[in-house]
Amino acid sequence: MPLNHGKYLIVFMTGLLLGSCNATKYVPAGKFLLKKNDVKVEGEKLDKDDLTGIIRQQPNYKRLGVKWSLLAYNSIDSAKVADKRREKNLKLRDRNRARLEREDRINSKRIERAADKNREYYTHKTVSLKDTANPQLFFREWYKYKIGKSPVIFDSVLFQKSVEQLEVYLRNKGFYYGSARGVIDYVRDDKCVVRYRIETGPQYHIDSVYLICSNSEVAQHYRLLEKSKQDHPLLNKPFDVDLLDSYRSEISKFMRDSSYYGFSPSSIRFIVDTVRSTMSASVGVELGDRLITFREFKDSVLLVPYSKYTVSQVYFHLPDTVELKGNYEQLTDARGLGFYNQEFLHTFDTLYYTNKWTQREGQTKPDLTFSYNGELYVKPRVFEIYSFINSGDLYRERNMDATYSRLRRLDMFGEIKTKVIENREDSSIEVHTYLIRGKKQSFSLEPRATNSNGFLGVSANASFINKNLFGGAEHLKIGLSGGFESQPPVFEELEGVVVKTSERNFNTLEISPSIQLEVPGFFPFRSSKVARKRRPQTIVATVYNYQRRQEFKRGTFQLSYDWDFRISNTQKFQIGLPLFSVIRFINVEKSDVFSDKLNDLNDLFLIDAYSNQFVWQDWRLRYEYNIQEKADRKNNNQLYFNSTFDPSGNLLWLFRNFQDTTSQGKSAINGVAYSQFMRLDNELIFAQPFNKERSIHFRGMIGAGVPYGNSENALPYDYSFFAGGANDIRGWTARTMGPGAYPFYLDTNRTTTQLGNFKLGLSAEFRFAINSFFKGAFFADAGNIWSYKEDPLRQGGQITTDFYKQLMLSSGFGIRMDLEFFIIRVDLAFPLHNGALPDKARWFWEDKDNYYDFIQQELGYIPVSTPLPFLPRLHFGIGYPF
Repeated sequence: MPLNHGKYLIVFMTGLLLGSCNATKYVPAGKFLLKKNDVKVEGEKLDKDDLTGIIRQQPNYKRLGVKWSLLAYNSIDSAKVADKRREKNLKLRDRNRARLEREDRINSKRIERAADKNREYYTHKTVSLKDTANPQLFFREWYKYKIGKSPVIFDSVLFQKSVEQLEVYLRNKGFYYGSARGVIDYVRDDKCVVRYRIETGPQYHIDSVYLICSNSEVAQHYRLLEKSKQDHPLLNKPFDVDLLDSYRSEISKFMRDSSYYGFSPSSIRFIVDTVRSTMSASVGVELGDRLITFREFKDSVLLVPYSKYTVSQVYFHLPDTVELKGNYEQLTDARGLGFYNQEFLHTFDTLYYTNKWTQREGQTKPDLTFSYNGELYVKPRVFEIYSFINSGDLYRERNMDATYSRLRRLDMFGEIKTKVIENREDSSIEVHTYLIRGKKQSFSLEPRATNSNGFLGVSANASFINKNLFGGAEHLKIGLSGGFESQPPVFEELEGVVVKTSERNFNTLEISPSIQLEVPGFFPFRSSKVARKRRPQTIVATVYNYQRRQEFKRGTFQLSYDWDFRISNTQKFQIGLPLFSVIRFINVEKSDVFSDKLNDLNDLFLIDAYSNQFVWQDWRLRYEYNIQEKADRKNNNQLYFNSTFDPSGNLLWLFRNFQDTTSQGKSAINGVAYSQFMRLDNELIFAQPFNKERSIHFRGMIGAGVPYGNSENALPYDYSFFAGGANDIRGWTARTMGPGAYPFYLDTNRTTTQLGNFKLGLSAEFRFAINSFFKGAFFADAGNIWSYKEDPLRQGGQITTDFYKQLMLSSGFGIRMDLEFFIIRVDLAFPLHNGALPDKARWFWEDKDNYYDFIQQELGYIPVSTPLPFLPRLHFGIGYPF
């Protein structure tokens, strides 16, 4: 950041802090600004967030010692805003009056013309009026009332209610002999601090749990729930009303999943006996009968025993009339029907469908029944895969939920609504699912602008999506992306001439068309009962990328074929089809000057990186674990792990005797040597929220790739590891770190190919809310990359047992702007430790003269282009880094 900009920022921040001193600017005389709620607990530990949530009045938002929202409110004069709003409203009314007068003139002329032509009707002109009820806010008004918040004035009534609610909270948590009180501390004439003091006293604990149930079948299933738990949910736990409510919901959900339709939490009661001498509680779990309301008999009620239900019929209604041949209104009139069947259109065509791999002996009813109009625009096999309910099955709520969520994920239907019709006589239900067709095709255009360390870029991404290409829920996506970007030169000099690249010089053109087809199931194999539970999906994709720079032109073609499926809600696999998982061909056309430079350096790594490449992966395996969708997740912790294994070229290597041979002695296909390697990449992300506004996040990355056989020197460029950038080690720009302790600053050629075979990365980030719009973060990153073998041109890059001494470390802070649909992120990172610098110059506080003395000693002079060590880096990004 330039120095003059830094001065303006300091002045601005100083002004904000000085302005915050007048926090009571808009506090009425005789009233008090609620400065702080001070909560202290004596006795057992209680959740501070729960206690804070009970208090009816919260002071204005405060972060980093500043009440930002109150500051925004106080920084703008309310009277001036009101005056300007009044002026704008008058102008809006004048504009509307003028528009209405114009409307009257136009309509008068139209009436006259109609009368002259003896016409009884005319086209009435209606002009649009400016909204005066909810007018568009001007900036100061928006800033004061949307970003800013008015001062919180102390209210004695709310204060007393808070004390009462705190006492109720204590009893609900089993502290029947606790107490809560509040004290008001008037720290100034216009400010006060409210202090809440809570004494918990002893807490009741549950020492025994017994069952009360007259229905033997229901009691048996409750015992199954108890046996499925390693520890009883209530036994030896504190007597807590919230715990009992949670257990009530768990029991009722388990019963509904065990075929007991309509099992309600209201049918479960807890009978509690307490003993004060031992502070123990005995809890009886009473499972009652089902309460049924008969509306046809004036809402009379009846208690009936719970029983298991079966699914008698499963209906999928697709009432759209797009495929209907004929006039819908005439068809309904001919049958004496109204326009709507309740809230949906009528259907006139029916299809009965039976799953061959679920059909039971003696089955007389179809598994699924489709009602539609004209033609069924979705093939029945789609529902065969995504529906977990069939005629004759026992009713299970989890299957109903799974069917709904699977159909929702198809992204084909604008509305999905399920209705259940109960038949109490034979304990069965009919399931009716109404599906309203969504938008089949869509087109999107996304312009983008990037700024990476002063290098600008502009690009756009256009895509066309068809969500039901062949009627089998196939998703076709055709994309075209391209743009211009400034990128650092591969070499600082070519033929003795310094290559200049600035943010105004777009030296890179990139165009990339792509096609991707997603097909439900393991295409080309037919779906099975086992496969249905795994949410299978086949993804076939092809992409071509063309990049043109002054030094070279690169074209990359890739074809991939993957099977994607789950083995549980938390675990996901993606397997590349053997022999067809990834086929990639890279063609590079180098300029004569660039080619001569590569040959002069005789750098095998660079020669490989900028040569034609052919990658044919044997297969591919990707595993993901994510607890986000775990059904019994007790808190908001996040844990995500993914691992990708890529072997390549090994099957081709078996047939090397039948292949071509290059001048370097490598086996080749059509004159292009193919790559042979194995690569494993792992990532682990963990997040621990403290409350709704603060959380801490960790990420660890470790990866390794080993070239061998037909690739002795290095991994292919696109499979190598790099470090640095907005989503990596933020103290360095992308691809400017490592490998290892390689002193890149001594490389007068200064290439941008700082890649490696091994990578280690660690990040931690503490995130907090500044206000509802701005979020903040403090972060620290560490890591590096290393090469597999020692490269004479990159000495120090090979991984050794001293790798930990070569770790790069940076730290900094960031601001995130929450725009609801996406996050705009700005991070400022400061390098703290650079393992590539000489001894006694690796930490930011150490003398920089050691760094320059080392360069002088090695080169005999200090180049003008020598980078300054420990420069802060500013990164812009969309979304969180991890």
